[in-house]
Amino acid sequence: MNMADERVDNGGRGEGEDTPKREGSKTKAKTKEQRSKGANIAFWILRKSIVPVIMVIMLISGLYAGYVVLGNGPGDEVFSWSTWQHLYDLVFADS
Repeated sequence: MNMADERVDNGGRGEGEDTPKREGSKTKAKTKEQRSKGANIAFWILRKSIVPVIMVIMLISGLYAGYVVLGNGPGDEVFSWSTWQHLYDLVFADS
């Protein structure tokens, strides 16, 4: 009997009669119950903010690599507002 037949025989649960039940879900539920509400909120904020933080880091590193490595500009001018103001004016200037 293959895995697909076993799933059908068990009502889609995928557990055989001789397969011991998993306790991982029970311990995970207990762990969530033991955390305080403030800790749950903090973990939720961290989970939701990790992707935007990584995106900002990649944006800054990309600006630096493009300006210094590809453009041969000095590294301290990357974070200067006047540099990007000048670039904006060049791109969107009237012809």
